[in-house]
Amino acid sequence: MAWRRSPILRLAAQIQFLLALFAASSSIVHAAQDFYKLLGLKRSATAKEIKKAYRAKSLEFHPDKNKEEGAAEKFAEIAYAYEILTDEEKKGIYDRHGEEGLKQHEQRQGQGGGHGGFDDIFSHFGFGGFGGGGRRQREQSTPNVDVPLRLTLKQLYLGDIIEVEYVRQTLCVNWQECMRNQQECQGPGVKVKMQQIAPGFVQQVQQRDERCVAPGKMWRNNCKECPNGQTQAEKIELTIDVQKGMYPGEPISFEGVADEKPGMTAGDLNFVIVQEKDEHYHRDGDHLYVTMEIPLVDALTGFSHEFTHLDGHKFTVNVSGVTECDHVMRVSGKGMPRRGGRGGFGDLYITFDVDFPDSLTEDQRKGIRKILGKGGSDEL
Repeated sequence: MAWRRSPILRLAAQIQFLLALFAASSSIVHAAQDFYKLLGLKRSATAKEIKKAYRAKSLEFHPDKNKEEGAAEKFAEIAYAYEILTDEEKKGIYDRHGEEGLKQHEQRQGQGGGHGGFDDIFSHFGFGGFGGGGRRQREQSTPNVDVPLRLTLKQLYLGDIIEVEYVRQTLCVNWQECMRNQQECQGPGVKVKMQQIAPGFVQQVQQRDERCVAPGKMWRNNCKECPNGQTQAEKIELTIDVQKGMYPGEPISFEGVADEKPGMTAGDLNFVIVQEKDEHYHRDGDHLYVTMEIPLVDALTGFSHEFTHLDGHKFTVNVSGVTECDHVMRVSGKGMPRRGGRGGFGDLYITFDVDFPDSLTEDQRKGIRKILGKGGSDEL
């Protein structure tokens, strides 16, 4: 009868094989490059500056002109760095997670969206991953920032373009060199340790550790590459496009412009509209409201009145007949521009406030009685 290994021995052999496979795969990973340093750039470099630096470096190390040993390899590295930094998606991944995160992204694309790293090697052979059953931790983002944007009713009626400066925290240029591997780090600020609670029994204990900046990565304190810490202040210029008819409380958002932090995507910067009080008009949705005081004689006999709108154009309202106190008149199409692709304008509602005289002379009283009185006494 053929000898068969027990399930425990087969499991031990599989684990030993997987550990050897993981060690072999780790040995072929080359040292991480700093693409910005490679091109002689700051981390805040613009697309124009990146292109200019690439041209200079590629000419310097072009194999046809530079015959020194290693020039060809350097030229290839420069070309790859330029490819990454001019691709918006890849640049974003590199800025947040470094070259290692970029490699994992490319691996997932090549595998049709698989998972990378130590957990996945085990999962391919039917084992659950370590530290969470093979589940990938959802990428965190820094908090969104809301900034009040005070606008006049005229600006909201006409639309406006506003240039502003904003100071945010961006990652230190050489932040990747200040991180070290630490498998206990499960994400920004999260550390998980295995603690034995009884012979043969262990449990995961989650702790708060601000040194953990990403899964498997810990920040090195007092790092010379980033003497001021993980981030540095950066002043950026933004153009705020205020669309016609925007509402109070509506945000104008800039994605990924809030503060940066290692291991996190940057949150959004939201300029939230605060509508300032107008001297003449009151707004409710797409409609405008105004109160107009008229003398008693106009209320009785009719009148015409010229209004000046928010954009300065003038229009005339004609009223015939008697106008009651607090009467409301609707003027179609004289409200705010409509949002949401509906087009056109809302309406203007005019409330008439009749101004009665404080007193009348005797002749005025008799004259009004004569005109309006119908069979009543001459005495008032």
